[in-house]
Amino acid sequence: MKKIVQLMMVASLGLFATSCYNDALPEEPIPANVSYQKNVQNIFTKNCIGCHKGAVNTNPNLTDGNSYLSLTTANATTGEVFVTPGDASGSILYQAMTGKGAPQMPPNGALSASKLALVKKWINDGAANN
Repeated sequence: MKKIVQLMMVASLGLFATSCYNDALPEEPIPANVSYQKNVQNIFTKNCIGCHKGAVNTNPNLTDGNSYLSLTTANATTGEVFVTPGDASGSILYQAMTGKGAPQMPPNGALSASKLALVKKWINDGAANN
């Protein structure tokens, strides 16, 4: 009887351990028209402004109300433009978010594929301030 109970416990533990294998949350669908204020700024607010809040050496300033101009106009100190409308792969912002061509941002790990795709679509669609 003791062996049967032990066998059932091992089997239950095995089923429990494998029941959550690869249960990723579904990715959010990308809207046909990406809104900077509704979609992209929301990503910055949740993931970036802890560091990029307008302090010295934390360009671009990604706080609401400042981020769009900070991304699309040349930085007064460095001359960098972080977003090139229509060219996500050539934009410093997207390169940093993907860790390709610039240091990985956020530094504690990449954003989800759906968030990266949203920013990419916004840039490739012309980076409108909508």
